[in-house]
Amino acid sequence: MSRIKTRRANKNDVPKLILFAKDFMRGAATDEERLSILKSSLKNPDYELWLAETDGDIIGFIDLWTIHDFCHGGKLTYIQNLYIAPKYRRLGVGSRLLQKIIERAEEKGALEIHVVTKFDNEQAIRLYKSMG
Repeated sequence: MSRIKTRRANKNDVPKLILFAKDFMRGAATDEERLSILKSSLKNPDYELWLAETDGDIIGFIDLWTIHDFCHGGKLTYIQNLYIAPKYRRLGVGSRLLQKIIERAEEKGALEIHVVTKFDNEQAIRLYKSMG
């Protein structure tokens, strides 16, 4: 595998991301629902979707939402989704994407980064804990 690169997603990436979403969350939504939400989200200034690529192929993604929280008196960020194609898992791709999100949260001046995952997703929990 050649070097892994990260970059922000754009509208040209949408078809591949819809395929990943189908694998990631089977039966959770229709392609049309996902397409509508993704297109809208990509236009939202408080949303970022970052991709991992190797040899020009998208192999994973992570997203970051920023909210303005009055109780904290500042910005909080949330990672809602992190997905790596099965063949590229356990190769450092998730860590690379997560590091990019940590950098972006710091650049935005976020006070905290929150993550969302299922209680039994031990692999994701280990990754998040390993990155602090």
